[in-house]
Amino acid sequence: MRISELMLAIRNMDAVLPEFQREFVWVREQSKQLMVSLYKDYPTGSLLFWKTKTPPEIKNNAVDTDKIGTANVILDGQQRLTTLYLLTQDEIPPYYTEVDIKYDPRNLFFDLQSGDFQYYNLNSLPILYLH
Repeated sequence: MRISELMLAIRNMDAVLPEFQREFVWVREQSKQLMVSLYKDYPTGSLLFWKTKTPPEIKNNAVDTDKIGTANVILDGQQRLTTLYLLTQDEIPPYYTEVDIKYDPRNLFFDLQSGDFQYYNLNSLPILYLH
């Protein structure tokens, strides 16, 4: 499955997180290393979903009741999926709130010249004007 399809599934609440899953605990370096691995085409692990008509309690009730039985419950890969959602969608996934994200990786940037991923404070970056 493509990353864009996974992100759409999370946005549409077709992929949901069970309450029994641990919170998002990755520190920013782990999020950075996921992106490095994807960029270098390294293996990044597998994902495991559970489709059931009787799902467990869903985190933050982030499930459309019409989709119960068709939504995929995320059992493995939550840290990676959450990181990808934060970085590619620039927002918190529906199954979390802002206070749930302790180590927000959204200020990770890719340096085209060096080919490196780095965290930057947007307020400290120079402004480039193109004419």
